Amino acid sequence: MDLVGKLLIAPPSVKGNFWYKTVVMVTEQHDTGSVGLVLNKRSDLTISDLGMQVGLDLDDIPGFVYIGGPISQQSLSLLHTAEWKCRNTINLTRNFSLSSADDILPRLADGDVPRKWRMFVGMCGWAPNQLLNEIVGKHPYRHETSWCISSSNYELVFSTDNKTQWSSALDHAGLEFAQNVLS
Repeated sequence: MDLVGKLLIAPPSVKGNFWYKTVVMVTEQHDTGSVGLVLNKRSDLTISDLGMQVGLDLDDIPGFVYIGGPISQQSLSLLHTAEWKCRNTINLTRNFSLSSADDILPRLADGDVPRKWRMFVGMCGWAPNQLLNEIVGKHPYRHETSWCISSSNYELVFSTDNKTQWSSALDHAGLEFAQNVLS
C-alpha cells in the first residue's frame, strides 16, 4: 500500500495524547520505515518571529510554524505546491512537494514563495511495518485506534487549520469510503 501523499486521520477514539485529532501527511515510505508531518498542530511561533530568530526579514509573510511531529524538533521543512523547488526538494505527488534546505528561508525573505505552503519543525516517524500494522490494527495495535486514510488535496492541506482540519479530513475520508462502497 503506497501511502506517500495520503492523509492519516486519528480516529475519534484516540484521546489524551499527542495524536488526539491529528491529521498527518505521509511524506516517505521505505523498507526502513515511514515519515510524515502533522498538518494541524500550529505552534505559537509566527513566520515573522522565526525570521527574527535567524536574522531574516520575514515580516511580510503571514502564518505560523507548525509542529510536524514529536521527533527531530530542530528540523525545518516546507510542504508546498509542486511548482516550487529548492536544492533539496522531493516530489510527493503530482500536487505536493517537500523541501528541507538552508536556502528556504532566504528565498522566502526575497519573495520567492510557493503558491501554497506550510512550514514545519519536527516530524513523525515509524519503524519498518509499524505504520501498516497501526492502520490494520495488527497486535499490539488495536482496530479502534487505527488510522483513517484519505487522499489529500489543496483544500484539506492548506486551507483548513487545527480542529477544522481534523473534522474536514474525517468527513473527506468518510465520503471516499462511501464512494468506494457504492462503486
